[in-house]
Amino acid sequence: MNSGQALMADAMAVEASGARQEIAGVAEVCDDHLHFKSNSDLKARAKGWHIDRSEIAGVRDGGEPGEVVINFRTPGRFHAIVVTPVMHADKWRALATG
Repeated sequence: MNSGQALMADAMAVEASGARQEIAGVAEVCDDHLHFKSNSDLKARAKGWHIDRSEIAGVRDGGEPGEVVINFRTPGRFHAIVVTPVMHADKWRALATG
């Protein structure tokens, strides 16, 4: 998605290391980059986590209705980010295809 428009949705990031802790936050896609901020990052105005779209290994439907799971190539901080978009789920699913 490189159109100057952004996608934003509530998200849950799954850490790649250890017990795969889940971190609640918000995901945004704009200009071929995915950006994740945890809820604590939002409160602290921290930068959050950025990943280039080329690091996305795949996108699939999640286990709950409306969920979209974005899996990443390794190594990386997160194994996956699960988003629950209110709108444009098709655009979230298209992240892996360009």
